[in-house]
Amino acid sequence: MFDSLLLKKFNRLRARNLGYESPLTGWDAFVDSSEYEERTFRDGEELNRVVEASYIDFMGGPRTVAAMGRFARRFPRTGTRILSLLTPHLFRWLVGPMERTGPDRMRITSCTFLTSTSPRMCHRLCKVPTEKYFTEKVFVPLTLVPDVKAATCEVTFTPYTPPERRAPEA
Repeated sequence: MFDSLLLKKFNRLRARNLGYESPLTGWDAFVDSSEYEERTFRDGEELNRVVEASYIDFMGGPRTVAAMGRFARRFPRTGTRILSLLTPHLFRWLVGPMERTGPDRMRITSCTFLTSTSPRMCHRLCKVPTEKYFTEKVFVPLTLVPDVKAATCEVTFTPYTPPERRAPEA
């Protein structure tokens, strides 16, 4: 029930950001709108902006996301732990069941999005924009490592490190 309400909400917000409302319902509407998104937004930056807008709306709007980012910058370990604890419960409707594999790590045991779409869509509509969104907007760097053959994905949250404390790039 809770999962279906979250999916319905996300579909509604996404339709507004895409400018396309699927004639289907539930998960089928989500897959249909993902296919529309894949066909319509060829430019990676434009696609990232559309996905990001849906994430921001879903998570309560720009002020809520900004507050999450401020919290994660001020309390990086706590922000990471909170997200890693909530994610398996709040995003099961989107990616399927998850299991925790460490304090800040989890495994999507059978990715519903990947099995319903394609590896290309997994990369373009999930991996790249989701990593970018969590790293740049929520300030909790996220790494997704999908295994296309097994339809699983390793998810790792990393505590935020301010630029002045990061190791110089080689």
